[in-house]
Amino acid sequence: MNTLKSIDQCLRDSEVKARKNYLIGQLRKMGIEKAKDGRSLGDLSLYSLEWMYVEEINKAAKAYGETV
Repeated sequence: MNTLKSIDQCLRDSEVKARKNYLIGQLRKMGIEKAKDGRSLGDLSLYSLEWMYVEEINKAAKAYGETV
């Protein structure tokens, strides 16, 4: 039983790590290297990275809408 729990936890951890790496890569492509509070992107939680990404996508969409 413990083996299944540990496998499940390992899978969750790897998915979180993969998503964080993806978001960090996308934010860096947008020219963002640090959070507003000065922390490195690698130090942020998945939740914080998701919100930063959504905020930047929204900014880009608004800027695009204003230029069209």
